[in-house]
Amino acid sequence: MKRLASFLLLVVAVAATAYGVTYYLNTRQTEDQWTWLRREFHLSAAQFARIEALHAAYQPVCASHCSRIMAVQQRMAALEQAGAKGSPDYAAALKEWDAVKHECNEATLQHLHRVAAEMNPDQGRRYLVLMVPHITQYDHREPRGVR
Repeated sequence: MKRLASFLLLVVAVAATAYGVTYYLNTRQTEDQWTWLRREFHLSAAQFARIEALHAAYQPVCASHCSRIMAVQQRMAALEQAGAKGSPDYAAALKEWDAVKHECNEATLQHLHRVAAEMNPDQGRRYLVLMVPHITQYDHREPRGVR
């Protein structure tokens, strides 16, 4: 009987711990991408303000790229649906798709370098090491964020 009571106490303790950990993980505040950027790269208020300004200035460029990419994707999907995947129109759309992706990637890489230049040199290098692979490996099929 003593073993059973010890076993039940252990089960209750494990269950309570699991509940507590789950509750904590589900209720804690997750930080947004800006809070993460500021904390992760130890940005001063002035650095953060300059980076926010760079981001605001880059938003129209990014929106234009996204709009063009979506238009080409829709055109390619319509051609695929119509069975015209081997057509000259599809080849032209594919060529445009590659060009817009390249233009977007190049502009975003330049933007990342401008952001890194606002950071302390070591943090800027670390930022580029972390972020550049996200851009060079990005396939433009879903949205991306700062992280």
